[in-house]
Amino acid sequence: MLESMLKIWKSPKYDAYIKKGKSINEGSYVCEVLAPLLNIVMSDLPGNPIAWDIWGEEGSSASAIRKGSRKIAQRANYMMVAQLGKKAELEIVYLETGRPNSSQDKRVRDHKKLIRFSKDSIDTTRNIKNLKKIFNQPSMRQNLTIYTINIAEEATIPLHMTSPSAVYPLIHTLLTLRTVVACTIHKILYSPDSGDSEHSSSEMVVTVSTPKNS
Repeated sequence: MLESMLKIWKSPKYDAYIKKGKSINEGSYVCEVLAPLLNIVMSDLPGNPIAWDIWGEEGSSASAIRKGSRKIAQRANYMMVAQLGKKAELEIVYLETGRPNSSQDKRVRDHKKLIRFSKDSIDTTRNIKNLKKIFNQPSMRQNLTIYTINIAEEATIPLHMTSPSAVYPLIHTLLTLRTVVACTIHKILYSPDSGDSEHSSSEMVVTVSTPKNS
């Protein structure tokens, strides 16, 4: 993660943003700052679950189900999809962001959009046949959490060389996200109530490790 941030700190583009207050394109910010960090953090999850990232190019499947068409489905800046069984895929993480100096109004709109994504994803566990089989037990539904990330002010993403104390909150937040996502997927896959014997052993243990190349 530090190597990824170092590339940002050495970039003339972000140096100009800090020194001259120049505007940064939202797409560049997502591709050059957020994507490398999230790709590192969410790779090689403990337990090796089948999960993949989607960066903006696809509409949400959960949103498409609610709207009745993939053409008009809402798109998140980032989604993580986890495979929980045969033909049972669940969107488990969503992210929305704007430029580093986005307005409060933009953040509120993103917040409402993320709430809608979360509800749509949870609704798929009630109306998609293969997901209904997995979450038909109340105890299984208790294991379900959908994670949403609204890039704002909780953990600053420094765009210039700074002190370790300023970087630590970001690293801590990213590793916390990695931990909770890994644990959630693991609890769903290996719950004693899971109907799939392959994924139902109380002896299964997951150790949450730091990502490679962090």
